[in-house]
Amino acid sequence: MDEVMPPSRSAKKRAAKEVEELAQELADLPETDLTSLPLSAELASSLAELRQTRGHSSRKRQLKYFSGLLRRDPDQCEELRAFLAGEHQRQLDQNRRTHQLEQLRERLCDGPQRHEAMQEAHALLPQLDMAELTKWLNGYRGPQDKRAYRQIFRLLRSASDAQHDS
Repeated sequence: MDEVMPPSRSAKKRAAKEVEELAQELADLPETDLTSLPLSAELASSLAELRQTRGHSSRKRQLKYFSGLLRRDPDQCEELRAFLAGEHQRQLDQNRRTHQLEQLRERLCDGPQRHEAMQEAHALLPQLDMAELTKWLNGYRGPQDKRAYRQIFRLLRSASDAQHDS
């Protein structure tokens, strides 16, 4: 005689609040991420309207409306949550890779560590133009040489991007 109890009023409110937070996250996404969102036409239209709404009360009302549309389709909510989790992970991976490249650049620009760092760069980034990198490293004149410092990072970044795109 196990009766399935319907969700309590508090549980319903918590679930609605979670969907509203999801809606806010979607509204705050950068424009470039919006194109890859898995949204139905109705939700995409409502999200576009929400993003264009400027007044505080108007925006809050539009957010509630968009949240209501999301609550009607639990499968869509789960798909969007998974998408946002993947985007978050992608951003973390991108940040981690940038920090690794910055650290590699620091070692490349440090005279005593340069040889070892060059070998590491060649092993990590096989598409790196070693001749171009050597040219910029030989021309590097210390911390005040911002141009060479940036160019070394650009070379590392482009090789890393080429490696991740293939």
